[in-house]
Amino acid sequence: MAITITKPTVGGSEGTWGSTINTGLTAIESTMNGSGTGKATVAPDLSTLTINGANVTSTAAELNLLDGSVANTVVNSKGVVYGAAGEVQAVKVDLGDWTITQSGSDLKFAYQGTDRLKLSSTGALTVENDVTAFGSA
Repeated sequence: MAITITKPTVGGSEGTWGSTINTGLTAIESTMNGSGTGKATVAPDLSTLTINGANVTSTAAELNLLDGSVANTVVNSKGVVYGAAGEVQAVKVDLGDWTITQSGSDLKFAYQGTDRLKLSSTGALTVENDVTAFGSA
């Protein structure tokens, strides 16, 4: 939202300085009240920002989580923004005691920091313990 104001020329606008200032103040007033082209307003006590009639209720800390975020990419300590198809690119997924990590072309599944299973891009499965082929989970 840009505000442009024509300021009176010192020593050169003696007959029009009042109307020039008033025009500039009207532009500021219109923009701040949402009736100008910017459609953003700020309450007189500077506590509420309104854009196109909707109050912005996010805190500065919440808005800062989005600063530097990139769609479809995990950026450390920032908000996650999904890609157009709802995807997120990540190298590691932390599920509490379990983690899934991409290591080269393999996926490694670890429990409490110890690798338990590896799945290669060719479909080879390597496990650290016995495999139960039939049973109930």
